[in-house]
Amino acid sequence: MRAPVRAPWEWARRPLALPEQDTDGPPCVVHLVRAVNGLDSLRDFIDAMRAHPAGVEHQLVLAMKGFTSASQAAPFIAAAAELEPEIAFFPDSGLDLGLYFAAAARLRRERYCFVNSHTRPVVDGWLAKLDAAFALPEVGMVGASGSWSSFHSWIMYSLGLPSFYRDVLPPIRRARELLLQIDFEQLGVERRSRRDSLESRLRLLAQLPEELLAFPPFPTPHLRNTTFMVSHAVLSNMRLFVVRNKMDTYVLESGSLNITRQVQEMGLRTLVVDCAGDVYEPAEWYRSGTLWQGQQERLLSVDNRTRAYERGDIRRRRVLAGLAWGLHADPRPPFSGVVGKSTAEDSPDARSGEDPSQQLVPQP
Repeated sequence: MRAPVRAPWEWARRPLALPEQDTDGPPCVVHLVRAVNGLDSLRDFIDAMRAHPAGVEHQLVLAMKGFTSASQAAPFIAAAAELEPEIAFFPDSGLDLGLYFAAAARLRRERYCFVNSHTRPVVDGWLAKLDAAFALPEVGMVGASGSWSSFHSWIMYSLGLPSFYRDVLPPIRRARELLLQIDFEQLGVERRSRRDSLESRLRLLAQLPEELLAFPPFPTPHLRNTTFMVSHAVLSNMRLFVVRNKMDTYVLESGSLNITRQVQEMGLRTLVVDCAGDVYEPAEWYRSGTLWQGQQERLLSVDNRTRAYERGDIRRRRVLAGLAWGLHADPRPPFSGVVGKSTAEDSPDARSGEDPSQQLVPQP
């Protein structure tokens, strides 16, 4: 049998194979701790773990990324001592998913709950809820949030070409402005320098063929990599590669061979889990009240992107909800006092006039 033909942008990617599982046991929580984020970030996570117990026996591993000396890491380890974590050091490369793969290769545990550096649990028993969902029949992967967003459809829309988002989002210039505001907030700057703007445009131009051809159109259901649970066996059966940059991460999260789709192609289910432990199949994710929908009132954990929605006005919320859920977007204004499920008249299903499962058919 011939090996599949690889696109030019795949030539530099090195396949990654994980060793076999070594030990059984409770879920292994792998939390990414980046030196560049500072000690306060870890303290925030510790406070959240203290305020919201996991609710099930587990092993906590602090994946220390980018630390150059024992003295630099010492305050971080001391701050987390009460949680009795296992400490593992990793080089400052590979971004989140690359770190998760490296941790799995080293730890070789039965199953993992990966939690990124900016994520915080917000309900008691958060891990127990994920673990219970993971134990359901034929489940291969669960997460605190998912999305239908499409890199391909966004690029097509940005270029003024036919795109699903044309009927969902505001004019491209306004949409870009609103999304840039989020990036500036997270970077702590008011605007981009001319040099950064030029570098960004050149990078996007160089990546354009991959952005158009390696990502499917809306909808592209994928679990987000901020909080998710998966077994070592399932990870080992995926087609993985060494993560070098953000584009590699985007490909693995929402590209044509994203890890969610690979799990589904194994015949396994991929579920979103809300704060009550209720589970949602991909066609129902928009109903979960988690990412960029309503008031996000049923989130199990929060992260930078959910906070960006929470801080945003209704214009920002409409853009984010539209990106994630298309015609089923149901954003609510901040502090509107509207909590819980939408009424039948206000629901995105009623407005779109179609069965939500039909939107999970790739657009032409």
